[in-house]
Amino acid sequence: MDSQISFAVGGDHAGFDYKDQLIDYLKSLNIKVQDFGTYSASSVDYPDFAHPTAASVETGEAAFGILFCG
Repeated sequence: MDSQISFAVGGDHAGFDYKDQLIDYLKSLNIKVQDFGTYSASSVDYPDFAHPTAASVETGEAAFGILFCG
């Protein structure tokens, strides 16, 4: 991981709007963000996005992870 603080962000369809708002805010603070989806409000299964987000933190790729799930 580089020296810049980084966030892994993901969520399901119920959290899509909140996730995108947070990403915009973090980027406005020049914080590195990796978006693990979902990328629309269409119905999805949250584990498809929660697991990669968590794995990014576990491996040290991201310093923090935030999930938005219904």
